[in-house]
Amino acid sequence: MRYDTDYVLCECPLDSLKGFVESLESDYPVRVVKDPDVCLTMVRAEDSLEKQEFYLGEVLTTECEVEVNGEAGYGLCVGEEPVRGYCIAVIDALIHQGIEDPRILEFLNEQGDRVQRSEKEEYARTLQTRVDFKLMEEE
Repeated sequence: MRYDTDYVLCECPLDSLKGFVESLESDYPVRVVKDPDVCLTMVRAEDSLEKQEFYLGEVLTTECEVEVNGEAGYGLCVGEEPVRGYCIAVIDALIHQGIEDPRILEFLNEQGDRVQRSEKEEYARTLQTRVDFKLMEEE
């Protein structure tokens, strides 16, 4: 796998993720153990000087737990996104079972490429807003 699965699933377009999981549901029986629910999750950070962990604060998240073929899957994403939380949980359960469905790997790689392109485009747009202070001094 070329990409961090969790990151790709949290950043990919929701309609693509939802459609993909719906196509998987016809092949794999999914049982919802815990419906998607909004909660607050503590965010850990590390002090760069002293290398000590501390809690930065809380972030609103959505979590969901499912079972696919007896294997638990857990989904957690930032924000109030019940559909995304469910979809992440289904894919998590399939990956932890060791199911080597080529559709899953293909989807993750395709969406990973898409997320990476989007980040590069955003970075390029950000660079365009950069101010060159040397040029400002010459005027």
